[in-house]
Amino acid sequence: MIRLDLNGLWDFVIDLDPRYHRDPVYARPGFDRSKWHKAPVPGVWNYYAEKLDIYEGVGWFVREFSVEPLPPGAAARLRFGGVNYKCRVFLNGQHVGGHEGGYTEFTIDVSKVLAEGLNTLAVEVDNRETSTRLPPCLGYFNYGGIHRDVSLEIHPSAWLEELFIGAAKGELRVRGLVQRSREGLALRVRCNGVETRESVGDQFDVQFAADDVVPWSPDQPVLYPVTVELMEGEHVLHECAYRVGFRTIEMADGQILLNGRPIFLKGICYVYDSPVYGLTLKREQYLEDLRLLREMGVNTIRSHFPFTRAFYEACDEAGLMVWIEPPVYCIHPETDATGTVFSDPDFAALAEGMVGEMIVHARNHPSVVIYSVGNECNVENPEAEPFFRRLCQTVRSLDTTRLLSYASLYCIVGPLAEMVDILGINEYWGWYEQDIYSRKSAPAAIDLKMLDEKLDELKRKHAKPMLLTEFGADSRPGYFSASRDFWSEDYHADLIKETFAVLQRHREICGAFPFCFSDYRDPSKHVTGEWDGMNYKGVVSYRRRPKKAFDVLKYIYRKMS
Repeated sequence: MIRLDLNGLWDFVIDLDPRYHRDPVYARPGFDRSKWHKAPVPGVWNYYAEKLDIYEGVGWFVREFSVEPLPPGAAARLRFGGVNYKCRVFLNGQHVGGHEGGYTEFTIDVSKVLAEGLNTLAVEVDNRETSTRLPPCLGYFNYGGIHRDVSLEIHPSAWLEELFIGAAKGELRVRGLVQRSREGLALRVRCNGVETRESVGDQFDVQFAADDVVPWSPDQPVLYPVTVELMEGEHVLHECAYRVGFRTIEMADGQILLNGRPIFLKGICYVYDSPVYGLTLKREQYLEDLRLLREMGVNTIRSHFPFTRAFYEACDEAGLMVWIEPPVYCIHPETDATGTVFSDPDFAALAEGMVGEMIVHARNHPSVVIYSVGNECNVENPEAEPFFRRLCQTVRSLDTTRLLSYASLYCIVGPLAEMVDILGINEYWGWYEQDIYSRKSAPAAIDLKMLDEKLDELKRKHAKPMLLTEFGADSRPGYFSASRDFWSEDYHADLIKETFAVLQRHREICGAFPFCFSDYRDPSKHVTGEWDGMNYKGVVSYRRRPKKAFDVLKYIYRKMS
């Protein structure tokens, strides 16, 4: 396979009247773009110019590139790592495809449109809010643009797709598809000095023993190179290379087991947002984040939207386990309402597609241990049950080697309690039920009685492991208070400390995820009281300066080791 990197400076312009421009004149080759701006891709338009900081609308990205003539029978695909939120893609003036959803990778076949020599690629990006997008409300900033890598892939006459490499208990299993399969093709798999080769059709399922391997874990994140090759005779048509970790993740007797041993998930929620790059996943930024997380003693992060393969690879190397979930977040119809988005077949198909893309791009990474199907939705609405059942079925049809969960709001798990493996509990007792809209002294004692009672209630009802998937408070960086005022780093740190004290009495809790790692831009917090468009629940500031809560969490997690 040949890959052409299409990152770099693109021509960019915002479109203030996209209804008028449904005829995609901007996509035409030769259109005069001399007055457009030069913009980096990957990137977000919010950081291209100050006037675009809170722009929600349509923007056009255009670039030219050249290719050599394609080999006979070859196929060409555009690969986008992430575009927020919706896009239409044009090549040489022709509409070739599109995508909805801001956080997952997608490809578009352009074999019939790609020209020898110069080509014009245009992408219309739309990040406007609607009630039927995911997420329908914004708990994190609505950046716009092509924020992840773009490339053109030239495939030979046959190639591999949808690889699923399972590595557990010294056994390697490789499954996948062969596109444009024909007679005489073979699959060769190599790992840890072992090699197997067998003939292959349009799909394959290869298993063999991988002896003398060290199990992957946060303490020992050992990775082994795996090469999967599609062969014709001795000629390699397509090669895929991975590094895998041999490990199992399962549950038994109310506990989570990693490689057969109980493990407590020393977690934290991770909403990626960079003060320099916004939503754009820059390697230097997330590697620094992972370093701070490991320093704090974290062994698991809970992400609120899918990441890139490169990010998961970094977690594989760092020994950080990952909970991933689609942006199925904050869907809140009235409990007795009918005809809600839960029952909209297009909305359900959108969510199902996001879940599928999330899993296919993450399932070859040992760091990924939990799939979630959503976060803080009104699961008591009767139409939620078939919606989430469909998502759970999608997960299990694609991967049964991870645990399945859902992050409930204040312990309201509804019908999902019987669908998932682990109950996720988001709660903010000690914060949102207080009068927190100014810097005033907190009560002498932090009252977490409701948390205690709700955990007891859930334990009686459901014999399943539980995770405290969100808790915490906001703190303004650098604000300290001897009287433990709301918004102080002192109150924030004490609330985390006292929440963990409650958890010590609940053996059913198998992990905890304070919300969250870093402060970040949050339009739902714009503007009231101490909020100024930022969510200040991070244990580090927006610019990654550790707060007092960082040290408290570091002490707690180190003590657990």
